Amino acid sequence: MTITKETELYDPCKTLLESLGYQVKAEVGAIDIMAIKDDYMVIVELKLKISLKLIYQAIDRQKLADKVYIALPKTVLNQTKSNVKHFLNLLKRLEIGLIVVSNNQAEVLVETFGFDLKRSITASKKKKEKLMKEFTLRKSDMNVGGTKSKKMTHYKEKVIEIAKYLREFGQKSPKEIVLYTGIKDTPNILRKNYYMWFINVERGIYQLSEIGKKALDELTE
Repeated sequence: MTITKETELYDPCKTLLESLGYQVKAEVGAIDIMAIKDDYMVIVELKLKISLKLIYQAIDRQKLADKVYIALPKTVLNQTKSNVKHFLNLLKRLEIGLIVVSNNQAEVLVETFGFDLKRSITASKKKKEKLMKEFTLRKSDMNVGGTKSKKMTHYKEKVIEIAKYLREFGQKSPKEIVLYTGIKDTPNILRKNYYMWFINVERGIYQLSEIGKKALDELTE
């Protein structure tokens, strides 16, 4: 059953809240659903799709209620599957709950009890360390914020240094490249040849490929 009207979300949400012991009323002022239990107020905003306006509205309702939920058709989450994880994390961060409705049944998908920022940072520690390492090791500042094109990384900086050396001195061994550039993981970079800038001309000897020559020319334009 496809939900096409916000009013179709009401009865399932009302039933859910009443099963939890709340007294429920609809359209109290500008509020879609208001529920009270022992002076504890819950507000539910009924919507058919995810939008920034919906988030703004829920935040505004937090000024009035002890707990705010957004209610959506469950199918909406399937339609925006690639962004659902980010949307759910945003709701948790903002301490907004989520109720989903399917087959005339409502269930709480996201319950919030206060966002634990410290726990979130701890869980992302490895990702943060990786970012800090990239920031610290990056020598150039060639990237432009907001760009969708390929970005300069510390790894690519090392590839460029090796390529410049080979362009200037011709065929060389990994050991010779390491001694000149100081790039210790040169053997691994040459072996993986991620950008196809290098050619293994014979055992233990490398030179710059035509792709590498063109790439260096484009970097210096």
